[in-house]
Amino acid sequence: MFSKNKNNRDVKTLNEEKKNASPSVLSADLTIVGDLTGSGEIQINGKVEGDIRCRTLIVGVNAQIHGSVQADSIRVYGCIDGHLCARSVFLAGTARVVGEVTHEDLEMESGAYLEGNCRHTDDPVSYTHLTL
Repeated sequence: MFSKNKNNRDVKTLNEEKKNASPSVLSADLTIVGDLTGSGEIQINGKVEGDIRCRTLIVGVNAQIHGSVQADSIRVYGCIDGHLCARSVFLAGTARVVGEVTHEDLEMESGAYLEGNCRHTDDPVSYTHLTL
C-alpha cells in the first residue's frame, strides 16, 4: 500500500502533467499589472506591466509588455519595452523591442524593430544582469 514504487510513480505522473500542461493564454482585452511566473508556455495577446518568467513566451501581434522577460524561448510578434533574456529569441517582422537582449540564439525577420543592445552568452538564463 505504501510501497516506494507507488510514490515514484506518483512523482513521475506529476512531472508528466507539468510537461503536458496547456499553455496559458492572456487575451487581447486583458491588462495585467504585476509579475507573471509559470513553468510552461505563456501566450500574451494583451498588455502586461511587470516582469515575466516562464519556459516559453509568445508575444502576440497586438501584445504590449513593459518589463523584463526571462525564458528558455521567446517569440515576439508584438511590443516589448524591457530586457529580454532567453536561450532562443525570435523577432518577427512585426516585432518592436526596446531594451537589452541577452541570448544564445537570436533570429530576426526583415522589418523587426530592435532598439538596444544584443549580448550573446552561452548561458543566458543564468545571466546575472537581469533581476526578476
